[in-house]
Amino acid sequence: MKVKVKFFALQRKAIGKNELEIKSEEKITINRLLEMLMSEHPELKKLAKFTIVSLNHNFANGSELLKDGDEVALFPPVGGG
Repeated sequence: MKVKVKFFALQRKAIGKNELEIKSEEKITINRLLEMLMSEHPELKKLAKFTIVSLNHNFANGSELLKDGDEVALFPPVGGG
């Protein structure tokens, strides 16, 4: 299974890339994916409280099971007016 992970703003700065392709032999949830990313990139852990996650352009709660070709995005809260 391949999943594309996109990073925006502070999360992109912490990773140093716009996106990563994650490969996994097993089915994983978004929460498991985040654990893997934070283990590999500890600077993301510092931003965990300030990170919103989306799955295929919809807000995610973390329990969703990822499928091949899914797109996950990590970004900070966005304000507007």
